[in-house]
Amino acid sequence: MTSQTPVISIIIASFDNDKFLQTCIKSIKQNTKIAHEIIFEDGTFSGPCSARNIGAKKARGKYLLFLDYDTKAVNKNFLATTIKYLDQHKDIGGGQLKLLRLGTNKFDSAGDKLTPFGFLAERAQEAIDQSQFDKVSDIFSGKGAAMIVRKKLFLELGRFDESYFMYWEEPDLTWRIWKAGLRYVFLPFDTVHHAYGTKHKQISKKWETQITFYGCRNHLATMIKNGNGLNGVVMFLTVSFAWVGLFVMFLFKLNFARAGMVILAYVSLITKLPKLLLKRSYSDNSWMKQIQDKRPLKWYFGKGISYVLGKPY
Repeated sequence: MTSQTPVISIIIASFDNDKFLQTCIKSIKQNTKIAHEIIFEDGTFSGPCSARNIGAKKARGKYLLFLDYDTKAVNKNFLATTIKYLDQHKDIGGGQLKLLRLGTNKFDSAGDKLTPFGFLAERAQEAIDQSQFDKVSDIFSGKGAAMIVRKKLFLELGRFDESYFMYWEEPDLTWRIWKAGLRYVFLPFDTVHHAYGTKHKQISKKWETQITFYGCRNHLATMIKNGNGLNGVVMFLTVSFAWVGLFVMFLFKLNFARAGMVILAYVSLITKLPKLLLKRSYSDNSWMKQIQDKRPLKWYFGKGISYVLGKPY
């Protein structure tokens, strides 16, 4: 942390004081020269959404950078070019930094487009980083592991929806950013390495079960809160059918734990429906053309089959 008033507040929702968190802190201190502050919030029981919101309340910076605790800032003079670019482009509400998988030159994320059917389409899909995404591009959403947003806008839009606990809170927020008439973009100037899902930090079976519950419930909740017109109806119905299909797949594979989580997700969604309807907002959908994935229908079908077979990319 610098002694100056911070330009940016770096908020880390931590879950334990392990080696990843210490590496993350060290990388920020070594590489960040601009005035900044680092805010830690324990999300063990409250969840990432609540922890990040609490951190944002305390933040003094003009910008908020949400970093996962298992990330590592790589490049020198971290965030300087990103901040300069955002200062010069007031039409941008926020964005995602370049995310690579820890220990590799493979992309973890270069941001997501939104398909016409309500699913996120990752642009990079674990591609090798060969500078092919090294330009500022409009995206629908991205991973919260390295997400930057203007603080004033974040607070005005109501922050992360804490009822989500975790998963899909980022697309819900970025949907609101686009509805507010601002852009959400991929910002390639800074690189962050991410351990999650790599050999350094593998996903446990217990975590997979939690992902199923929150992924299903919050995906559908996001469609209800933000979808408008016929397009919104199509997305909600398609997503609903997809999760029912996954439920059948889990049963077929005798994975009763994850099948049960899909049922619980729908039950939870129904109980939250009145509050979700109150949170609905309406806007012109013309901006969707900028961030909609335009690959042909057969591509989506092929990816759906791959997912069922356990091969997301």
